[in-house]
Amino acid sequence: MFSANRPGIYVKMKSACFGFFCLAWLAGMAVLSAIGPLGRHVPASMVLYGCGFILLALMFRTFPGELSLPHALVLIIALGLAARLAFLFFPPNTDVYRYIWEGAIQGREFNPYIFAPAESELAPLAQGELFGIWHQINNKSLAAIYPPAAMLFFRLLAVISPTVLFFKSVFVLFDVGVMTILAVILRLRQLPPSRLLFYAANPLAIVFVAGEGHMDSLQVFFLLLGCSLLLRRRHHSGILSLGLAVMFKYLAVAAAPFFWVRRAGFIQLALLLLPAVSFFCFMSAGKSVFGSFSKFGVNMHYNDGLMELLRMAFGGGALAVAGALFLLALTWVWLTEDDPLRGIYLAIGCLLILLPTLHPWYLLLVAPFVCFFPSRAWLYLQAAVLFTFPVLGHEFRTDVFQEVPSLKLLEYIPFLILLVWGIFRGGHFSDKGPFSIPETISAIIPTLNEARSVGGCLAALQGHPRIIEVIVADGGSTDGTPDAARAQGARVIRAEPGRGVQVRAAAETTRGDVLLILHADAVLDREAPERLIRALAADQSAPGGCFGMRFADASLKRRLIAGLNNLKAFSTGIAFGDQAQFVRAAALREMEGFPGLMLMEDVELSLRLKRMGRPVYLRRGVTVSSRRWQEGSFLKNIGLVVGLFLRYLLERRLGQVKDGSYYQKYYGTKI
Repeated sequence: MFSANRPGIYVKMKSACFGFFCLAWLAGMAVLSAIGPLGRHVPASMVLYGCGFILLALMFRTFPGELSLPHALVLIIALGLAARLAFLFFPPNTDVYRYIWEGAIQGREFNPYIFAPAESELAPLAQGELFGIWHQINNKSLAAIYPPAAMLFFRLLAVISPTVLFFKSVFVLFDVGVMTILAVILRLRQLPPSRLLFYAANPLAIVFVAGEGHMDSLQVFFLLLGCSLLLRRRHHSGILSLGLAVMFKYLAVAAAPFFWVRRAGFIQLALLLLPAVSFFCFMSAGKSVFGSFSKFGVNMHYNDGLMELLRMAFGGGALAVAGALFLLALTWVWLTEDDPLRGIYLAIGCLLILLPTLHPWYLLLVAPFVCFFPSRAWLYLQAAVLFTFPVLGHEFRTDVFQEVPSLKLLEYIPFLILLVWGIFRGGHFSDKGPFSIPETISAIIPTLNEARSVGGCLAALQGHPRIIEVIVADGGSTDGTPDAARAQGARVIRAEPGRGVQVRAAAETTRGDVLLILHADAVLDREAPERLIRALAADQSAPGGCFGMRFADASLKRRLIAGLNNLKAFSTGIAFGDQAQFVRAAALREMEGFPGLMLMEDVELSLRLKRMGRPVYLRRGVTVSSRRWQEGSFLKNIGLVVGLFLRYLLERRLGQVKDGSYYQKYYGTKI
């Protein structure tokens, strides 16, 4: 009787735990709101804020999976809304007063990009009905810094009600809109509704939008709206929404490359720039529109991580170096990420860690993307902003805003460790993957005049229980390769020449749960098939992967090449064919078959696998002949491989891949 009821008891216990964690989380948020501002009771604020993230993780782990999708989403949004309403009367940050001031003075025909709050011309307003607002503004000597759409929006709000409560209420309304759009995207991507907790119940969003009243929810709303439209292939309206996001806060421009669609360049550029017509409302300011923005970006810094190291290394040139690093990172992500949502997430992440100033609320730009890619590193950094609270405490007591550099170590060292760990090992909270546990392997070997090499490759595969078939896909050999393969028990099929073409033809006839692609001059380690099965069984979200390789000729140069090759696959998920790539048969069906390219099929397979999930990298596993590297000079061969690789990535992104030219360039012959 007990065992029959055991699943039901487990479900009830899990739901009870979720309910308890929700109540504890709501109580903690309510207390944090009641003792505000953050600088008044620093230790208590730090503990409550940090516990909010711990309880968030526990809520995610115990979320009742039996809830229907609509009920789950409504529950989570209701939790988030309840906490946000509790923070509406939390003492605001001084930024809100600037929003109100800059909106109000526009109604008096003053250009906020020309007239800083401290200007004498504004003294009558500062001493009049707006005195309470003016008195709370920070950096009164600086004119407006925000883009013109934000300025016009502030003007509209100030006309309706120039009060802190009204401004904060509008920002919360947009934040609820963010949660709603996240729910839509989660549904589109068939992700579990529990992921919405990472934003709805995120103390960062609650404290710094509903509590302190920062306007970043406007930028995030339009960016996510653009993402939602992009995923539904409404590209024009999507990029227009992105343009609005940029005109509310410039940081959103990092997402622009991932909204680009081939053959619609001019229209897209026009739509992206259309919201920039708001600049015309402030034409009288001229270049002063960017005056405060330039001063802020060049002369100021606060709570920065990598920029601190760059300043130590490059001094005054640190900002230029940071810009160059960001452009390089952005280009790499654009070339290698097919999933626009993941590309935007990575681009924003690169931008944030290179900014000279990283106020806690800037992290709101990346916070929604954690719902799709729940990174431990970014969740930690959002929680670790509690180490900036002592700065707020010092400001609360003395009216002096002064950074505590040593506390940044507690923020950034664990974050960078988790970030690197995530790049190399996968630092994400994971749900059960879409794939089943595999049991069998089909090995495919593309050949063209490989009679001297294929024997060793085939011999290493014989007698392994996991390998149920070995298929040699021959591209028209004239040296007896098919006969040599049949003599060792392989099934031979004929195909048009070209590695990807041959593998695709063989893949259509396989029976195994996993397809393993081997080059004819490669010898698989004996234990490799079993390791492959165990790895895919342990990670049911992984669509495939590759092995680490080594050369049979273990010279220093060969070890260097192998090491770089393995590092590339390990860190980026992009493998070459000599690394014994493998792919689940189910994943291959989803991608509509193996890439039928004459060459670069290995890179294309890797990129398609990355779109479906994180590929597995298995250390060591295959030994490869170094014959290709014995022809020509060492540097020339490296230049050829790297050049073809980068050329393919660029031409692929531009939609101009010339398949046969890669084969001709690599092998020096036409077929």
